[in-house]
Amino acid sequence: MSDPAIYGTEEPMAALRRVAVGPLSFLWGQEALRQIRWHGVEVVRALAWPIRDESWGTWPVTVEEEQLEEGAGFAGRLRFTVAEGALRCLLEVRAEAGGRLTARLTMDPGATPFRTNRAGFTVLHPIRGVAGADLTVTHSDGTQEQTGFPALISPDQPVMDIAGLRHSLAGVAVDIAFGGEVFEMEDQRNWSDASFKTYCVPLVHPFVYTLEAPVTQSVTVTLSGAGAGGAAAGGGRVALARTGAWAPQIGLALEPGWEAPESARDIAMKTGVGCLLVRLASVPDPAFLANAASMAARLRAEVDVEIVTGPRPEAGIAGAVDALADAGLAPRRVLALPEGYLGSHQPSGPWPGGATPAELLPMLRRAFPMAEIGGGVMTNFTELNRCRPDMAQADYLTHGNTAIVHAGDDLSVLETLECLPQIFESAGALAAGKPYRLGLVSIGMRSNPYGADVAANPAQLRRTMGRADPRHRGLFGAAWAVGVLAASAGSRVASLCLAAPAGPFGVAVAEQEYPQAGYDGRAAQVYPLFHVVAEAASLAGAPRLGVSGLPEGVVGYAADRDGQRMMLANLGADAACVTLPAEAEVALMDAGAFEAATEDADWLAGAPRERLRDVTLPPFAVAFARIAGGGAEM
Repeated sequence: MSDPAIYGTEEPMAALRRVAVGPLSFLWGQEALRQIRWHGVEVVRALAWPIRDESWGTWPVTVEEEQLEEGAGFAGRLRFTVAEGALRCLLEVRAEAGGRLTARLTMDPGATPFRTNRAGFTVLHPIRGVAGADLTVTHSDGTQEQTGFPALISPDQPVMDIAGLRHSLAGVAVDIAFGGEVFEMEDQRNWSDASFKTYCVPLVHPFVYTLEAPVTQSVTVTLSGAGAGGAAAGGGRVALARTGAWAPQIGLALEPGWEAPESARDIAMKTGVGCLLVRLASVPDPAFLANAASMAARLRAEVDVEIVTGPRPEAGIAGAVDALADAGLAPRRVLALPEGYLGSHQPSGPWPGGATPAELLPMLRRAFPMAEIGGGVMTNFTELNRCRPDMAQADYLTHGNTAIVHAGDDLSVLETLECLPQIFESAGALAAGKPYRLGLVSIGMRSNPYGADVAANPAQLRRTMGRADPRHRGLFGAAWAVGVLAASAGSRVASLCLAAPAGPFGVAVAEQEYPQAGYDGRAAQVYPLFHVVAEAASLAGAPRLGVSGLPEGVVGYAADRDGQRMMLANLGADAACVTLPAEAEVALMDAGAFEAATEDADWLAGAPRERLRDVTLPPFAVAFARIAGGGAEM
């Protein structure tokens, strides 16, 4: 069982079994093969077999049979069903020490056709050493094309009509052949996945299609070369250096329901954030706006407003102006987006009818003459990259992010942190020198651009596209948030939201319609994430410090305010050790401190602190360290 203090759920973690056949190794799981390596080099991030529902969520699998045989080679056989037996599947995998791995998947809908958005093999290619590399593509007619993996994040499919791929990585030749279906590639960095994805079926098929008869697909990976070994980890000796940048402003995202109840609202105010990011529907709720105005006044925070407009955008914007004025709110910044643009559209369209986001910009200028006007989207970088704003008309750029579009397991969520710097770099380039202000950056999904709605998650499992993700409530969510802050190093990110006051993205504990393992029946006030948000908010505007020398799996965020202050988080399942630049006062938020940290919003102010230079971080622990004075290296 999972520890609710860490994961927010008691759902057992997906079992991954390490398999090694000579220099070929990988992790075997019931939903994917992970980290396929040759001589220690990760050549394939994952070979998965997801079955999507009609709203792009991934069906959980029910395993009926699993057979594994290891010896001179490896053979795996997995029988499973999805959707209560509506689709029956057989996976067969073989691996040879000579560098050959084959996988075969048969999907059988039986007598009843099975509706899906996508079903079958997916190959994920890592981004380190691959982005910008040369690539040879074999097409379905046997012809070959010399191209490359995109260096910058591509808004559309960089490679189409794939029967085979060949490239090299760190001294390893990688050859992948596909059978049973035509595949294509997308740049998953758009969604913060740290991979390029080769998938089927091609998007020329309907968004929802039907399996009416058994379908068989195959993937064969052939590897050669000695390889240059895996990436070296840092030594664990932390160094801090001035960067010339400032720690970003921290905000809370707000929409109806996320500000209540009053007790949770009072606790959330203790974060001290500098901004409330308020989202308005086409018909604003006066009671909601009154609560938002009260919160902003108590925080002395700026108010940024996002307006979702209906069929008559100018009337919707005018209604927002009146509603905000009635509540006594004068927004510092405003973004408006037609409702149709909350969905995702291919770069080539078709696009929603009616006004475009660009056509709303002059309307906003007239309606809010004292506010900065935003360009961008309320969803992911994907939608921003596909519908790029005219920054000559906008004062700042914005978008949000969720970690569970394509995969919901712990490893995939953590891998998104590897990709965020590339998103921040690409978005910063699109900003054309204007400020870059992120919306809500979260594990869970706020809204679903790829289907009718977010996935229901009443049992609070690790699943794709769920709004309320249990890890948000655990130490995992707090450590992941430190990783987001760390990923913003060297970027143009001036502001971001990591949470809401209450609700599925809340920092304050409130009763919910779903179970909250580790909280139900306890007098808890806050989730561990609260303390990360509050500490980051207290550092906003301070000189930012670069953090280097961390071991693999540990992330850090630091600024110079009342001494050098830093948050270090262990994103691994094993303890990690770091040596600080100097002796520091350290408060440790780990599983042992979970109850105290969640029962008191003021825990960090009075938490036991030790004077340490060598710090041991248990799994998913966050260390809050303060070095008196300063003196970070230039």
